Amino acid sequence: MRVIDRINEILKEKNLSKKELACRLIDLGLRANKTGEAPKMSSIYAYLNGNIELKADMIPFIADALGVYEQELFFSNDSNKMLQKFCAKEPTLAKYSHIIELLEYISPKSLEVLEQTLLNQKEKTIQLNKIIQTL
Repeated sequence: MRVIDRINEILKEKNLSKKELACRLIDLGLRANKTGEAPKMSSIYAYLNGNIELKADMIPFIADALGVYEQELFFSNDSNKMLQKFCAKEPTLAKYSHIIELLEYISPKSLEVLEQTLLNQKEKTIQLNKIIQTL
């Protein structure tokens, strides 16, 4: 899910309009990096409609304006709920459900590192199992 899609999902959940969010962003002091000036409403709408790619420095302002943690802009609650249900149905996975609950708080970079670590562990386990089978 794209960040802008998640922002729109949160807007719907909180029954807020893009105009309200744009006003909040201006009130919070959102400034353009290059000019140091407050962006125009048309520019903010372009970001919120996905016509212009969001800048990383906007994320804290958007999260603050929406009253959510920055990490919540990167993960859909629906996908977390689906994972939790899946783990609840699988007894062997249920003991890891607390880890899934924590994933919504992980940064995208940390998530990449976690994924790579797990892939490396998987490869090592496969190699070890091959060695054990040959004994």
